[in-house]
Amino acid sequence: MKILHVGDQAGVAAVMANICTKLGHDSIVLQDDNIDTFRIGEFYSNTEYFKSIKDIKKRVEKIGSNFDHIIYHDQLELASQLDNLHISSSYVFHGNLLRQKPQLYGFMRELESVDNVFVTTADMFAYAPEALPFPRPVDRELFTKDEMCRKYETGLCLTQQRYFEYIKDLIRGRVDLGIFLVDRVINRIAYNEMPKVLNGYRGYYDFKFQPTHPPTLIPEASLTGLQALACGVPMFSNNTWYNVFPEMHDDEVAARALLKHIM
Repeated sequence: MKILHVGDQAGVAAVMANICTKLGHDSIVLQDDNIDTFRIGEFYSNTEYFKSIKDIKKRVEKIGSNFDHIIYHDQLELASQLDNLHISSSYVFHGNLLRQKPQLYGFMRELESVDNVFVTTADMFAYAPEALPFPRPVDRELFTKDEMCRKYETGLCLTQQRYFEYIKDLIRGRVDLGIFLVDRVINRIAYNEMPKVLNGYRGYYDFKFQPTHPPTLIPEASLTGLQALACGVPMFSNNTWYNVFPEMHDDEVAARALLKHIM
């Protein structure tokens, strides 16, 4: 089976395409050059980058018939415009788009070519009750525990500076481990360097916010938090420390679950 991913969020499509290809299902990703600022697709050499949505549309129209299935990642406009190609497809909601506009779930289910609608976190089932789970995959060959790594005696939190004060208020008086807040937009960390960075701390403080005013805390682990757990680094989320990596997010386990739904 050949799979075409259209769009990507936090490298989820690139990681999934990588493991599906290893499992014998050739997969590539078409991505907006302005979104994948961390260039995760370049690491896996499975992503074509485009300057605009219009260019991606033209590319799908040209090569789409060479694929057995298309997976749209938060690409509402493209899924709608390319529905007339009548290629078996799935749509994945990754978060804020569905949380802010729940009516989009019904819209996606009405598209003729969309056979499956997926959500990446459990809280979104409140808006998409009949959707399927799409566990965000973590590359277990890349994100591993480094027993020899020297650790800082504090916890790391990769976020945005506008959330610093909110996070300080959330953990004040609740944790014993110090926190090192880093603006991940200003201080970008290359994807292949993330395992080394995460292994260098005693814990990872995981906070996801919906960009409302004031920000709304999302009660789900981020992909970075899952990567930390894969590295053997405890993750603090929802006022709880977690120490065990959830195997459903292992890249091969997640890929096999996806393939069961789309084959």
